[in-house]
Amino acid sequence: MPSFEKYLTEVDVNKQVAIPSAFVQHLPDSEGGRTITFPVHDVSGKVWENFGYYIRKGDDYPKPVFQKDWRKYVRDKRLRPGDKIIFRVERNGDNGAPIYTIAAQKKIELLGSTIWSYV
Repeated sequence: MPSFEKYLTEVDVNKQVAIPSAFVQHLPDSEGGRTITFPVHDVSGKVWENFGYYIRKGDDYPKPVFQKDWRKYVRDKRLRPGDKIIFRVERNGDNGAPIYTIAAQKKIELLGSTIWSYV
């Protein structure tokens, strides 16, 4: 199952999050550079209907980024720089259609140990 993990930066939590370029092949077609929206399921069962991505133009190399419901997701989960996301593409058992999922983890320091907790 295709996936990526990312530790969030200030830009990621305040604006948009960069997606690994190699991962774009697992997302819906970008159709010529416009923002493509698709539903994303989080681990709590909530569906974010308008997760969007597009490929930035004008940089030294194009970079795909998540937008739209990404910002709502960040606010809802109270994500901060240093938190981690895990994004996966799973397959519907009935018809093989892609199901996009996201999970967020926060780092917790507890009695000298570091643990990651899903939010």
